[in-house]
Amino acid sequence: MPKKSLASLVNKLSKSERFKGSFSIFTSLILQLIVQGIYFVILARSFAPARYGAYIGIIAIVSIFIPFASWGSEKIIIQKVSRQRNLFSECWGTGILRTLMFGSLFISLVLIIYRFIPIPGISIYAVFFIALANLIFLRLNDLVRDSFTGVGLLNYTGKAIFIVSLNRFFAVLLLITLFKQPSIQTWTMLYCLATFCAAATSTYLLVKQVGSAKFALSKVKQDLRLGFSFAVGISAQSIYNDLDKSMLAKLSTLESAGIYGAAYHILNVSFTPILSLAMASFRNFFQQGASGIKDSFKLCKKLLPISLVYSLAAIVALAIFAPLIPLILGSGYSNSAIALVWLSPTIFFRTMHLFAADTLTGANFQSARSTSQVIVAIINGLLNLWLIPLYSWHGAIWATITSEFLLMVFLWGAVYHYSKKSV
Repeated sequence: MPKKSLASLVNKLSKSERFKGSFSIFTSLILQLIVQGIYFVILARSFAPARYGAYIGIIAIVSIFIPFASWGSEKIIIQKVSRQRNLFSECWGTGILRTLMFGSLFISLVLIIYRFIPIPGISIYAVFFIALANLIFLRLNDLVRDSFTGVGLLNYTGKAIFIVSLNRFFAVLLLITLFKQPSIQTWTMLYCLATFCAAATSTYLLVKQVGSAKFALSKVKQDLRLGFSFAVGISAQSIYNDLDKSMLAKLSTLESAGIYGAAYHILNVSFTPILSLAMASFRNFFQQGASGIKDSFKLCKKLLPISLVYSLAAIVALAIFAPLIPLILGSGYSNSAIALVWLSPTIFFRTMHLFAADTLTGANFQSARSTSQVIVAIINGLLNLWLIPLYSWHGAIWATITSEFLLMVFLWGAVYHYSKKSV
């Protein structure tokens, strides 16, 4: 590419609101990963492995219900507000009410389940604080995050993303400063308080920058079907992203889970620029898709080429730098370098199916997206159940590659079907 053309492209990108928003979100996500890594290390060193493992187990149980705690209200806000700004106050207020109602319902469900299936060393009060933090306060913060996205203030979207991790980091520092032998219950109280403070700070920023919420109980029952579709899609995505790690620990060895987990974490970091661009463009898909899939697909075709170029470059870079993993993490992670090289093509598949999925969602075909994600989550579970006992982390890799490829095929098949149908 000639130098003038390259300079022109860079100049054009630097002035693009979408690029600025993507960079803001990318920076927040990277900072979030760094801060999370630091405070998880501090926690792991503060608690014995057994107690830390029990804490992680409770987090995992509560996380199952997170997508349903707000009933998809945060995505509904982006959809409606990106198309009609004047609906902001009503949508935000309705989202808050739904989160309080459904969040409370699932907190009660978690506590009931825990009464019958307790984890030794973890009190029910600790479970309550974790559930309250993640099923209400965290989801309220997510509502604010996506409200900023809906109105186009993407720099504040980035702030809402990072503020949760930053507050929890301060809570960890408080824990190790004030308590010589901290308990899990003490930490969960600080964890809950930190999440509440993050939600309160984000809410203050939203009120100051955009406006206040309007509450109407009669609006809560509206769009429940759409909200459920959003929640199911997010839940299915979490399942096929994380199920393999849990199954490796159960069906294979903890060592294989560590090898695969380290490689997968690096893969996620390398995918962050694409994820940032997708988050910054999500409201635009709703705006374009208001008139049909033809227009949301036009936006997809604008974003996909540069994203695919990055994904291919990332695959090459991972192959080149993968041998450095044992030098950074230790000799015990030498197989993680091999796992990362094998997993790297999924960056291409993820890029392809992410923009196909947003094309469908933007054109009001979220149900097609969610159905595809649920089917792939089931296939992923079955493949892991079959392949992990036979091939350990190699089996998990093949299950992941197959699942990502199938999701790409299903979603692009749906885009083709609805595009042809609209014509």
